[in-house]
Amino acid sequence: MRRLPLLLPLTALAALASAGLAAASEWHTLPKGSPATALSFRGADGARGAAEAALKHAASDLRLQGVSLRYQSELVDGEHRTVRFAQVHAGLPVLGAAVAIDLTRENRAEVVVLDVARDLSVATTPTHGEEAARRAVEGTYGMTLAERPNASLAVFPEAETGGKLVWVVDVRSDRGGERYLVDAHTGKLVHRRSLAVHARGRVYPISSAVTPEVQDLELSGLDAADPQTLSGWNGNFKVVNYVDGDLIGGVPLTVEQSVEPNAGEDFLYDPPTSADDAHDQFAQVGIYYHLTRMRDYFVSTHQIDMGAPGWKLVAVANMLEAGRPMDNAFFSGEGVGEPFRAPNLIAIGQGSFFDFSDDSDVFLHEFTHYVSANAVGYNGGQFAINEYGLSPWAGSIDEGIADYFACTVNGDSTLGEATLAPFGMARDLAKDTKTCPGDLVGEVHEDGELIGSLAWSLREKFGAKVGDKLVWGTVTLLTPNASFGDFAKALKRATGKLVTAGELTEADAGAVDALIESRGLDDCEEVLDLSGGKSQTTNMFGIDSLVFGSGASCADYRSQLSLQSLFHFKSKPDRAAKGVRFTVELDPDRGNDVEWSIYVRARRHVGFTLGELLPEATNYDYSVEGITETSGELVIDETSDPPFDPTQTYYLVIGHKNCPSSSVTVESEDLGVEPPVDPTEPVEPEPAGSTGGATPDPTDPVEDPEPEATAVGCACRVGEPSAPVAPWTALAGVALAGAAVLRRRARARRALG
Repeated sequence: MRRLPLLLPLTALAALASAGLAAASEWHTLPKGSPATALSFRGADGARGAAEAALKHAASDLRLQGVSLRYQSELVDGEHRTVRFAQVHAGLPVLGAAVAIDLTRENRAEVVVLDVARDLSVATTPTHGEEAARRAVEGTYGMTLAERPNASLAVFPEAETGGKLVWVVDVRSDRGGERYLVDAHTGKLVHRRSLAVHARGRVYPISSAVTPEVQDLELSGLDAADPQTLSGWNGNFKVVNYVDGDLIGGVPLTVEQSVEPNAGEDFLYDPPTSADDAHDQFAQVGIYYHLTRMRDYFVSTHQIDMGAPGWKLVAVANMLEAGRPMDNAFFSGEGVGEPFRAPNLIAIGQGSFFDFSDDSDVFLHEFTHYVSANAVGYNGGQFAINEYGLSPWAGSIDEGIADYFACTVNGDSTLGEATLAPFGMARDLAKDTKTCPGDLVGEVHEDGELIGSLAWSLREKFGAKVGDKLVWGTVTLLTPNASFGDFAKALKRATGKLVTAGELTEADAGAVDALIESRGLDDCEEVLDLSGGKSQTTNMFGIDSLVFGSGASCADYRSQLSLQSLFHFKSKPDRAAKGVRFTVELDPDRGNDVEWSIYVRARRHVGFTLGELLPEATNYDYSVEGITETSGELVIDETSDPPFDPTQTYYLVIGHKNCPSSSVTVESEDLGVEPPVDPTEPVEPEPAGSTGGATPDPTDPVEDPEPEATAVGCACRVGEPSAPVAPWTALAGVALAGAAVLRRRARARRALG
């Protein structure tokens, strides 16, 4: 079975998430006794009323002037409530922007998590209309789409430009659908992402590997009908079977619902005699049973109301790709069309060697994506972007959370015994070897293992009941631009609430803190700290890993792709320093075919805007560009333009077009001052642990933004890119693999110590 690709297939554009360039999450603890916390509301709308009042009274402190919010949902977290809001601009949704407010049982606001775009100024009257947007999308396919895609206006929040007005065009496909963003003022396609969240798996009571004996179990929640079908949840759920579909080739997805009882009122179908039977009823019955089991868990344990029409779900059994085996499963918020119209889709593949319906880990994982998408909405996917450029962290968190809830409901730590284990790729959450930042590689499933294993450690430490509460309480506070550091903050908040409720002790809270620190999540924001001569090592995936297995070469796409380091870095120089030197060392996976650049900006991180395919660094003060060696440095001193200022914090990011994936080590050195010496060590000390991060604590002063600066201080710029190797439409079918390549590198690094 193939490993899930690092990037989804390029069909005209890179597979990118629609999360906008809102800022990273900001965490604010409201002072007790302030007007924002002194209000208490009763009744059915008490939590919402209290949250809205708190935002109104704290608007100045939270810098919410000019920010419009719209109520979205209310989630239950024990005796607390989380009220969530979405941002709008001139009545249009702002992509990737959200607010979450944590309230006590008395409906008093305590914590506000902001992930908003400020200073939006884009005009909201489109120059190019809806039909022009559809034509731009159809141009990427080179044909008229058989099914008219949906299109709606929204604001894409670029912090450096005041935002873009975009048409959001959703196109259905047998891979779960794609979302395109078309600039409503220029008519150009600027972004694309898949709407599917992928995983791997298979169904018996648990799976054909764990519980190989079939059992006759109750199918609860069926809606009475004549003839009886696999439909339930008061009209919100249907199980259907794949018939046909290849939307990439212009053929809409066709499904049917034909399974009826075969033993009186019961659905007692035996497993198929052939593993490649693409019409077996056994798969469809199992899918209904397990998804209903998972729904009952979230409704009863976490009190989620799934009765609204927006939760309507269709699950497709025996899913194929244009008649070919599909070795995968996915959730998609694109849903399906008539005659089973629903906004949510879970598809379970009929694979090359087995039916993925034989492993309920698959369904429970995908169902968690369905829950998080509808209740919280924080997963921007593999190629989510924010003002830091690429930011896959929320997608990684969601993959780890989906693994955790699948495993906790099934009662064991291994995900995929029936479908992944035969290939040596099962995910065992009991393993706790990954840490941030050194083990993160930028692929959401690989990096999600860190979150999944941490969640499982909580379960082992405190039991399933408390572990599940901690994990769900954490999820309710996540926003679309959440980092791993934000996950740690939300987990600490969830822990504190259980301490207050008497379900955990202060010693237990200390144990949670220790777990967070042991995985490096206490220093895992978008920005890693280099101040005081610290060193940070992480990874960067290369173009080779993106085109792996496609038959293409790095050279074919070098002129079109702009990649970057997973993290940004910062250094606050000593006030006596005369300058600062940044040094970067690359350790490529194989070969030395590298082409990279160092960008530095004073006072705030390097700014990114949408490029032709991926975000590009556009706002910086200093750069060294076109480096072709594995070592590089950038020095800022009194001769630089602008000259070195010891009162500033300097932020660095690496941009690259490297062919191989690589480990990267970044250091900073203050010039003109003696480096700090540890008196307890006769030799040069190990670098101290970092305490930096992209998001300041609410009590920390925020640096004032400076006027926009043009890029200056260049040492050696890259020449103008050559013409594209092929038009975008010729990129269809290029598989962007890489998780397996990156895994090999991570294992090699650990083996070397």
